[in-house]
Amino acid sequence: MINSFCLFLKHLKFLLIVKSALALLLFSTIFWQCISPPDYLGGDLITAQDEFNVKIDTLFSLSAYTLPYDTANTMNFTDAVLGETFDEIFGRTKASFLTQLRLGALNHSYGDSVQIDSVFLFLKLKEKLGNEPIKVGVYELTDSLSADSTYNALDPVEGFYHPVPIGSRSMTTYNGDESILKIAINKTWVDSTLINVDSVSMSTSDLFAKHLYGIYIKTEGDFASYAKGMYYFDYTSEQTKLVVYYRNKEQDTTSMSFTYLLNDYCVRFNHYYHDFSMVNSIFNDTINIQQSVFYLKGLNGSRGVIMLDDIMNWLDSMPVAIHRAELRLELEDDPSLPPDTLVDRLFIYKMVNNKYSALVDYNINSDVYGGKYIKSKKYYSFNITFHIQEILTSGSPDKVLYIEPMLSYSRANSAILRSGSHTRRMKLILTYTKL
Repeated sequence: MINSFCLFLKHLKFLLIVKSALALLLFSTIFWQCISPPDYLGGDLITAQDEFNVKIDTLFSLSAYTLPYDTANTMNFTDAVLGETFDEIFGRTKASFLTQLRLGALNHSYGDSVQIDSVFLFLKLKEKLGNEPIKVGVYELTDSLSADSTYNALDPVEGFYHPVPIGSRSMTTYNGDESILKIAINKTWVDSTLINVDSVSMSTSDLFAKHLYGIYIKTEGDFASYAKGMYYFDYTSEQTKLVVYYRNKEQDTTSMSFTYLLNDYCVRFNHYYHDFSMVNSIFNDTINIQQSVFYLKGLNGSRGVIMLDDIMNWLDSMPVAIHRAELRLELEDDPSLPPDTLVDRLFIYKMVNNKYSALVDYNINSDVYGGKYIKSKKYYSFNITFHIQEILTSGSPDKVLYIEPMLSYSRANSAILRSGSHTRRMKLILTYTKL
């Protein structure tokens, strides 16, 4: 009797376990169908049965390398960059700019017996990176700037300006506390170059640009220790200008002013100098040797090249429908790189006939494309679904992508990213269906 009762209990326990398992399976199926619809490209077109054919691959082989820039075009900038960053990862970076001046009014005359009260170059601050004080010098250009020319922002500019400054802010350094950087200009230079000008040169800004080629604004000296003091000025602001305050024989008691403009009509370009020699080389000796990390430095310092190593294997697997391709790049923690220097958003592109070309995903929807730093997860994420599908559909063997800070041409921020050989490597996460 006891044995029969025990056997009954065992059967009852087994039935309860089976019943619970079936209930859990039913709940999971309903839960998946109700609240977890496919969130990838074409997911809404896949039948419930075909859902089981959708696969995810995270084993795609990638490699990444650090590359220097050969050229950079910063002409017609809106933000004039001036300052320096110095750190143990990227070494020293300095920024300066060259620009024409335009007449605030045509056919202006200073009159007779001119007495100069003061002359200042005003630059309206927009943003800054760090607050290390800088000393600033202003120099006259020795050659004209042409709108028909393209100037490489990374080429040396020595010989493009007279070595003796026409103005400076060296006694009182600038650290961004003031919204306007105010630089005193030498009165003697103003008298000979701006006051005593023939009427023809003052008749148009183009003719004036042949009289005065322009000015060069740069920092003086180098930071003695690791620091950052990079300042971004709103070039198109009405507060950015050069102003002469003066009196003449007719109004010897009243100070007047005349303004020289810095605006969109001026030919101009930012100039960048990078010295990586004082730090361990961040560049690969050969593209065949992959370091565990790669380095991105703004102001066209360094960028990355990403190789889609497995793309040929996927070409052999066609036809394949790519529902989503997420490129995920993790940030490498390094205490030598201050958090405020981190790049907020990255940009991936390809080269077509030696020209920059945005990926089709960016052109279709730049918001979905991604590239912003996800602070909570410490990585950058890109949606390059259409790009991968385009490669596979067209059979194109191109497997090279380039990556740089979104505003590399005007911001000094940087990032260290994990490559394809890191223990926590960069990943291309493919969600696909084999057709």
